[in-house]
Amino acid sequence: MNAYLSNLNQIESWFFSLAEKQAFFLPRKTQGINYRFEFIDHQQPLDLFSYKPTILPPGKNIFPDGEILFTYNKDNNGHYHFHQGTAIHSQLLAGVRACDLKGIYLLDKAFSDGTKDSHYLQRREKTDIIAFNCTTPCDDHCFCEAAQSLDFQTGADIFITPLFPISSNKEVHKKQQCLLEILTPRGAELIKSLVSQKCSNPQKLIKQALENRPKPFGRQFLTPVKQLSKVIHQEDAESIYQQYAERCFSCGTCNLVCPTCYCFDTKDELNLDGNSGQKTRHWDACLNPGFAEVAGGHNFRADPAARQRHRVRRKFDYLPQRFEQTFCTGCGRCGRQCTTGIDIFDIVNDVYLSIQESKE
Repeated sequence: MNAYLSNLNQIESWFFSLAEKQAFFLPRKTQGINYRFEFIDHQQPLDLFSYKPTILPPGKNIFPDGEILFTYNKDNNGHYHFHQGTAIHSQLLAGVRACDLKGIYLLDKAFSDGTKDSHYLQRREKTDIIAFNCTTPCDDHCFCEAAQSLDFQTGADIFITPLFPISSNKEVHKKQQCLLEILTPRGAELIKSLVSQKCSNPQKLIKQALENRPKPFGRQFLTPVKQLSKVIHQEDAESIYQQYAERCFSCGTCNLVCPTCYCFDTKDELNLDGNSGQKTRHWDACLNPGFAEVAGGHNFRADPAARQRHRVRRKFDYLPQRFEQTFCTGCGRCGRQCTTGIDIFDIVNDVYLSIQESKE
């Protein structure tokens, strides 16, 4: 695919023009220091590269909470009729960092596995993605390089790398150039409205831009992630999970902000007329006390420590065996949003240390 050069002024104008044609989401600062993927506003300057990680990952725009799966009604003859629920429209997600892009890629894998989830896949088919490369860690919580997410491009239509140092002074950047790699035919269609020039040697510019990246990039596991997954698969560290469980409120926030958690529950909502209603699905969380409860009141993971262990193994053992990819992207959201500061990065490092010490 081709590559192009354009500056931030031109990219901002391009984004505003794209937003006139379809729903366009970009990280925007809300009250305080938080960022969310929201509709862009012509009245507000865009923070394209120095924004803090959003509370919810962009994959939630493809897998929304409270989605109406279908509605139904009974006619006068007693026959039921079913209709698709929420209308699915095209959307564009821009400013998607590599860790969140990998999160979307893993959701694609999960929802395509076995019986395909048509609701997710229809929305994914109508979603264009403009991803941004990282030249500096987004904050102190990230460990994307350790989780093998840094530079991840699969699933993006356009991948943008800034060819300048990132700082908080946005005005300095306005005439600085970015390299835009076109990865899909849809990306080639999107870029037609951008004022840009074709780049003949993109790899050279990318190499120069990434030469000054911090080394290591963000936090690092005590052992490479593949080895870490092997250790977690083969060994247990009950005392470590118990230590973290003592601090855990079992609120499920870590699951809800995770870019690769895809568990959900469904609800049947019957209208008062008794003849119509709808089925909706809602995000669920394996840290919630009742997540593994079944008929008869039996709970497979009533103990908080068992839920912590399940979450870690799901990210680094069960799902990697199934999809050959670690299901933690290193975005740092779980530790960033946890009320008591529980971070899966700390848990897996402590599990590894505990196992190594037990072998000495």
